[in-house]
Amino acid sequence: MDRGEPLFEEEYFRDVYKAAYDERNPRYKHRSYLREVKYLAQGGRLLDVGCAYGAFLKEAVYEFEVHGCDISSHAVKIAAERVPAATVFQSDVFGIQPIAKYDVITCFDVLEHISDVDRALAHLLSLIKPRGALVVTVPVYDTFVGRLVETFDNDPTHVHKISRYQWLGRLAAAGFQQISWKGILRFYLGGPFYLHYCGRFIRRFSPAILLSGIRQVVLFLSTRDEFANHMLSTAIL
Repeated sequence: MDRGEPLFEEEYFRDVYKAAYDERNPRYKHRSYLREVKYLAQGGRLLDVGCAYGAFLKEAVYEFEVHGCDISSHAVKIAAERVPAATVFQSDVFGIQPIAKYDVITCFDVLEHISDVDRALAHLLSLIKPRGALVVTVPVYDTFVGRLVETFDNDPTHVHKISRYQWLGRLAAAGFQQISWKGILRFYLGGPFYLHYCGRFIRRFSPAILLSGIRQVVLFLSTRDEFANHMLSTAIL
């Protein structure tokens, strides 16, 4: 998703999704992501980074002022056609320079493609309003299930095949607070059949995770008790 890396044009979508992009992105999958987003924000400006064909934008447009970007001109064209109410533009993550900051930024299966992911997270943090949220999904490869799924991973642009705890650490290191996470179980069964479940009780062994974090207001803490309360409020959940 950053400059200098392979462009995610029509050939990429054809090879990776095997002409089944829509079947692998059913509405109930993105509605479940939207529920997670709505736990953190009720309305406002939302940016979906790596929006692809606009499957999530299509669900979020009824709840937010939606914006979407993708490095792929092919994907941007299709997303704009499918979700005309959204503002869709072509950009990599580092080229995003909005007029106003966002209440929520989403990145679904995007960060694993970005070489300098720590710089990407820092840039995304700078685009979010104070008390705004980042919601991401990423594959993880640190359990038996993850290693099994890795054998079916045919995407050569996955440059980060790391553990769930490394992703948690990277969000925290970037400055996000009140980090929460859930597990994702997903598998394309062929035809119109796609299995997708997101929940806390599978998060320690699932092959993918959903993480969220908040950009906090900068505080000047004058007492030990205030500092202790602040640290409790920023714990990973």
